[in-house]
Amino acid sequence: MSQRFQSKRLLTAICLITLSLTLSGCVYLRLLYFKNQLKKFDQNVTVQSSQKLVFGFRDPIVRDADFVFLSGASPEEIEKLHQGHHEEVWTWTFHKKLGSPDDQPFSMAFKTHFKDRLLTHMEIDETFVKLIGSDPILSMFKNIGEAKINKLRRSMSIELDKTSVLTASLPSLNEIFDVMGRPSRIAKPQSNSGARCEYEFNFHDPESGKKAGQFQLHFTGSLQNPNRSITGFTVTGKAR
Repeated sequence: MSQRFQSKRLLTAICLITLSLTLSGCVYLRLLYFKNQLKKFDQNVTVQSSQKLVFGFRDPIVRDADFVFLSGASPEEIEKLHQGHHEEVWTWTFHKKLGSPDDQPFSMAFKTHFKDRLLTHMEIDETFVKLIGSDPILSMFKNIGEAKINKLRRSMSIELDKTSVLTASLPSLNEIFDVMGRPSRIAKPQSNSGARCEYEFNFHDPESGKKAGQFQLHFTGSLQNPNRSITGFTVTGKAR
């Protein structure tokens, strides 16, 4: 192989790597901008909570292609609303990882609305809203602006306790079990903080069936008194 040909291949490889880094960098820059928007939540986000809990974004920045890039998958369903303005609703359904074969299945569907390929609205799963309540979810969403993000692992985490949602009435473990079934895992109690019931939800690529996204809900409460309100919960999520 000639030195000229090797140099050409090397240059091509460098160009491709640089392009991929640039493209992924653009994605993370948009997500960083979006995260900073959420720090000024009331200024940048509208909330519709009369029938459904829907967040609207005044200055859309996240693109539909960003979701595909981060998950490596297409949504479960795409509903086309307006062809002229390219309005679509994408549905992402996450299924609970069962703790045992006879466990109760449970899933949550989230909808992302795009206009001209920009994220304009996000709709939260109705069953989850009825169980947890709009206020804790609103507090959780506001805290995304302060979320811990691990770019290398493509993950983020948010933690809420009762002091974060003083006006909200949090459900009990029994109420959560009745709706969502038993957790995927139960972690041992740490001192007097209560047990941590961990629910893992996964989104799978509709075409390949491979895992393409995941989030976990960790509810802290007393297994000895499961009718008491939980004392807090943590949300973590990651792409493929």
